[in-house]
Amino acid sequence: MDKKDYFDEMGEVALGSRLKRLSDRMMSDALNVYKYMGQDIQPRWYTLMSLLADKKSVSIVQAAEYLGLTQPCISQFSRELFKVGYVEFSSDAEDKRRKIMSLSQLGKKKYQKLKMVRVAVRKAAIELCEETEQNFYTVLQQFEKSFTRKSLYQRTLEKFHG
Repeated sequence: MDKKDYFDEMGEVALGSRLKRLSDRMMSDALNVYKYMGQDIQPRWYTLMSLLADKKSVSIVQAAEYLGLTQPCISQFSRELFKVGYVEFSSDAEDKRRKIMSLSQLGKKKYQKLKMVRVAVRKAAIELCEETEQNFYTVLQQFEKSFTRKSLYQRTLEKFHG
């Protein structure tokens, strides 16, 4: 029997599931790279660690805005990073209720150790994106802009009531 991808049969209606599957595969490969390189880090932490390395310190709200992720997601990642000692929290000088996070000394060392891995992963990701007819990353950026302009929800209601 010919193995056919059912998502191909479903087409664009399964776009979210297909993107999730692709994301899961990318994260799994990234985890395998980290393990191979002897690095005890979760791929989902990388963007937050990178943001903290670049911005030095941010609040949960700011991190969520920078990364386009939910505050609960950032809170979860920051707790996980705190648990392994890569992130530290301090109180905001202006609002004591607001926590500011930054990389700890251990987190900074870990981030630096990942530099060579980051370079190799970046080159591999660029290669993957460039293997498509149109650069996948560029198309993905355009897709996200279209989605921001008008969501799937809005478009669906327009089509449904239409």
